[in-house]
Amino acid sequence: MQITIEIQVRFSDLDCYGHVNNAVYLSYLETARVHIIRDLFLEDMKRNIQYLLVRADLKYILPITLADRVFVHCWFSEIGKVRFKASYSLHNGEGKIFAEGYTEHALFNANTKRPIRIPKEWQKFVES
Repeated sequence: MQITIEIQVRFSDLDCYGHVNNAVYLSYLETARVHIIRDLFLEDMKRNIQYLLVRADLKYILPITLADRVFVHCWFSEIGKVRFKASYSLHNGEGKIFAEGYTEHALFNANTKRPIRIPKEWQKFVES
């Protein structure tokens, strides 16, 4: 499963140099990732299942400014037994790439305070 969403760059996203602060890129990635798993995420929250970020790797290619149109293309590139990886491309929709990277996540049961296995049915996210 893949998704591409448009992100509205806000003035508050900018740093003193006039471009999007590097930390804000991660919130853009999160927005796209949650769009893919929103229904699962909402159900899991009711059961106290948390989606923990365990690694983020992002290659910054070009700065994003307030004038830029920004799209985040997101897909699940790997689903393991206890971790999953989401990959991303931030671009302007016309071939200009701002950043590329991935995040790794684990599922955690807040009731038992233990990690949990990724459900086998999640493989559909990589295959589609």
